[in-house]
Amino acid sequence: MFHRPIILLIRKPILMSLIILLTVVIIATGTLKTTFSQSLKNKIIVIDPGHGGADPGAKNSGIKEKDVNLDISLRLRNSLEAKGCTVILTREIDKDFYDPGQYVGRSAKRTDLNRRVSLASSNNADVFISIHANSFPSRKTYGMETYYHQESLTGKILAEQIQEHLIKLQPDNTRKAKSGDYYLLNQTKMPAVIVEVGFMSNPRERKLLLTDGYRNSIAAAIADGIAGYFETPKDIREGIKNVSSQEGPTPIGKDSYNLYFSNISLDGLGAEKRVFNPTTWNKLNLTQKSDVILKNLIEGPTSPIYVGTLSPKTKIISLVLHNDIITVNFSKDIREDYFGSALEEDIAVKSIVWSLTQLPGVNGVNILIDGEFGDSIGGHVVFDHVLNPRS
Repeated sequence: MFHRPIILLIRKPILMSLIILLTVVIIATGTLKTTFSQSLKNKIIVIDPGHGGADPGAKNSGIKEKDVNLDISLRLRNSLEAKGCTVILTREIDKDFYDPGQYVGRSAKRTDLNRRVSLASSNNADVFISIHANSFPSRKTYGMETYYHQESLTGKILAEQIQEHLIKLQPDNTRKAKSGDYYLLNQTKMPAVIVEVGFMSNPRERKLLLTDGYRNSIAAAIADGIAGYFETPKDIREGIKNVSSQEGPTPIGKDSYNLYFSNISLDGLGAEKRVFNPTTWNKLNLTQKSDVILKNLIEGPTSPIYVGTLSPKTKIISLVLHNDIITVNFSKDIREDYFGSALEEDIAVKSIVWSLTQLPGVNGVNILIDGEFGDSIGGHVVFDHVLNPRS
């Protein structure tokens, strides 16, 4: 059967408008694609899947952090390579970087971390991205988060760009990019961040983290954040050398001091006030006041809106004040009840430092564990330098 052709009659002005609109869309799309690709062209990105091998990282419901980290890192590599950059992984299989037979202790963990950093340095990486996952006693705590070194403006911009894209996957996530005194971030020379992809201890987030679709979305969001960082003008990225933080404890009151505990959501510290008798308190020297504060901190909060940051089994072996620096020697029990997440460790260290440096005359804290300098609660924050509220 013969079919007549359908002919659309379009007035010339309308036709010209459609042609112009189509041309603009094509040009705009091509321009955006070129800009997006060019921002990552020839860039070298080192991705570090946290933990591995003998070090499982955090664990929850049979899930090991090291496995989640590696899988998302491999997906991130695919996303970044598709955008035209060179990607190097610190590990592509379940392995660690310990010396043979050395799987425990501060020197073993530091060796592992140093080798990850060295790989980035030897390859002249433009940025360093370390992938981790969280776990916490409270099942309600959730949310992806990104950390940077507090003195690195470039790291801060990179973290903010990544966090901005991550929270698009979690509209109810109010977490912002934060500074952290992590060993990896302290050692890297290039812009570096630690990305916490969620809490395995949260049932909803754990379920999502087990799906391919969600892992792909996380990888794509991190890749978009990295691209956004390189799209930031270089003079802005590198124009300022230091980033100052306004965080810190409130000065001690006339008849009260604060104990700093984690809030339920693990997104910051909260101050729980403790009242003292001024007459009795004023008879104590700084070391004795520090001892009182630390013992109360170990006992934990009285309010249900806060969570304890230190194991109640922790003992204070000694306290020594020299000039304005107090050295605290904790028993190894401080590692008890530690769930293995970097964020939990960072919060615990800050709770100690903030609680002590509220005292006039205490401006820094050295932490020893069983008399050992340079040790760590969980390997993420190394006690090899004086800690202060700006750390």
